[in-house]
Amino acid sequence: MANAKDTLNPGLCAIALAIRSRDGPRFVFHYPPHPSTKPTERELRFGTELDTEPAEADDQEQDDYDSDESELEESSYLDMPALGKLDLNEKMQKQQQQLPKQKRHVGTPDGDDHYNDKKGEHVVPWEHLFEFPTADLESILTPSRAFHKKKFELSLDPLHFVAYPMHIREDGLWKKKKTKKSRRATKETDDPEPGPESGEAKSKEKKDQKAGNTSEDGDDSGGMLMFNVAFILNLPKDEEDERILEIYEHVIRKFNKALNHAQASNNYVWRESEVIIAMKEKAREERRPMSWLWTEILLKSTLAGAIRDVFNAISNNKIATLHLATTPPVDLSLQIPVPPYLTSFPRSDDRAMLGLLLTSSNATIDEEGNEDPSYLNRHFALLLLDNEEKIIAEIQADNTELSPPLIECIRLCSPTLSFLQVAQTHNIELSSLLILAQHLVYWRRAVAIRPLHAREMYIVSPNCDSRKLPAANFAWKKAFPLAPSLPSYLAALSAAPRPYKTFSPSKNHRPTYLEMLAWAMRGGWVTQLCTFAWILVWPEILYEVQYQLKAGAIEKAKNKPASGQASTASAESTDESGAEKKPIDPNAPLTTEQAAEQARLERLAKKAAEDAAEFAAEFAKMPVPVATDHPSHNPAPHLKNLSPYIIKDPHKVNHEESLYIAAYGKRFTDPKIRDCWFKFCSKYFNGTEALEMIALQEGMKRKETWSILMHFQEIILVCKHW
Repeated sequence: MANAKDTLNPGLCAIALAIRSRDGPRFVFHYPPHPSTKPTERELRFGTELDTEPAEADDQEQDDYDSDESELEESSYLDMPALGKLDLNEKMQKQQQQLPKQKRHVGTPDGDDHYNDKKGEHVVPWEHLFEFPTADLESILTPSRAFHKKKFELSLDPLHFVAYPMHIREDGLWKKKKTKKSRRATKETDDPEPGPESGEAKSKEKKDQKAGNTSEDGDDSGGMLMFNVAFILNLPKDEEDERILEIYEHVIRKFNKALNHAQASNNYVWRESEVIIAMKEKAREERRPMSWLWTEILLKSTLAGAIRDVFNAISNNKIATLHLATTPPVDLSLQIPVPPYLTSFPRSDDRAMLGLLLTSSNATIDEEGNEDPSYLNRHFALLLLDNEEKIIAEIQADNTELSPPLIECIRLCSPTLSFLQVAQTHNIELSSLLILAQHLVYWRRAVAIRPLHAREMYIVSPNCDSRKLPAANFAWKKAFPLAPSLPSYLAALSAAPRPYKTFSPSKNHRPTYLEMLAWAMRGGWVTQLCTFAWILVWPEILYEVQYQLKAGAIEKAKNKPASGQASTASAESTDESGAEKKPIDPNAPLTTEQAAEQARLERLAKKAAEDAAEFAAEFAKMPVPVATDHPSHNPAPHLKNLSPYIIKDPHKVNHEESLYIAAYGKRFTDPKIRDCWFKFCSKYFNGTEALEMIALQEGMKRKETWSILMHFQEIILVCKHW
């Protein structure tokens, strides 16, 4: 499967923390210390602009600031991430070393030490971020209360500052306090004459709320009024809106909300900010290098470490897992969701995601047709995205409460068995199995697919990344040393599609070939060729339904006069307002209005009778429909002007389309086939549900299912794709 870094590029340059207290705004911390100013490359589209250069086999892991290198080596690596270690910066560093020290830009890796400018003023390296002094940024990044819990976005070309500012509540608390009234408290509040103790308690509570300086555990918050963790992005112009919305919804807002919860519980943000500011002031006086200071801050401040972990994970499109040491502790996972597969073939202007599995199946669509990330279809199977032993080792290293059941889930599940089949085979609870599988899918260790089967058809994926074929072939040979090479295997699948079992030399080789298929599908090399169908209405059925509708209209017209007379009589007995009228004397002379109305009704009745007679005459000339065994080959002359009709969505049929479906159903003499016709029409003959899933979802045998479908082959339009 393609790496997340290959499919998405968040364009994250840095993360900055700013606060505002009663003393004013303060720029607390930013990471990395020397952000790269290199603009983010525009992601390639799927069209002709795909890079033809061979892709690298493996991505280099980003270096961490927690390495155990000696103090003598600190000056060489300067506690910088991988972005600062690219070979492209070596030439720039040499050029910077040739310039006078006071002219070096403080935003580059060389801006690590303090110096005095031409005016003799002390320049501190961490008081600049990119081209901007932190004294200016601290005012910009601490907006007014109008931006409380709202999207804050500022563009300083080419950078975008995106944040979710958090302000203290007007009652002096960071979070609304939940009050639980006991019976005794309720009784005391109902007392009209409270005692002196209750009065003192109320006054004390009001003082605490007005102070706004204490959290739930009573620690002093120092009068902090707001904080803001801003994410700094550098994005191409045509991708700004999409990518900013992704990182804001899934990372920025959740991270700030978690910090707000920690601040409400333990004054976490304020205490950590005090520690960082104090360390910066001391390092300023002692003229410590920025690399030394950032190393110390990351060792002593858990908030700074959390910001570093978020940056390292999100910038590499990984999952950031955070643990804030508060009471109670806050555990958080952040990620920009990466699609596990593509459900439609990308257009020429879509983002290129080569190597992702291409399939129209979606295991997260619930029974009502809505996409729900927390839902997992029980008829799908689990496909691991890496080697089973490697995933189990990683889960064992995590050593959490879920580790043992997750490992058991990995060992029980198979890409050839659905979740329901696994639960029934091993006699375990299906709901628990789905929860564990969903956990593996969320943490990008697995993906839900249609169960693999030897009788299904599989083809080379049109979205496979052929640039990685040499490296993939080496891994293939290591996994299956006795199998044909990966190019040969894919070339065989590229021929005319046929059941997968025909590729196996013998029946004993099928388990190995299914393992090979799972490996190829994991890497996005292969996808399943499925069958989709729509209901095809032939002219014979169209004419039959039209004939029935016209016959029903004539029968209804015959009964219309009686009902018309009854309605006229009832109309004469009541006026427009519904009040009863006295019976009209038939011998009394008609008024002018009554005579005109009677003449008008006579003309309408005469016209309706003429139309009905004309319609009946035309109907009499129509041939009586005759049901044939093969409606698609009916050569009757009266059907030549009719074209076949396709029912696209049986869930939303009109009256005529429902009659077409019913007309087909009447022609099946076998009750079982007739019942399957009406059941399959609404659920599978819509062009979106693969017919290969019918056997699993209906609990039928595969051979029996296709035998029944063969009775419908003439009246459904079939299409094969992924």
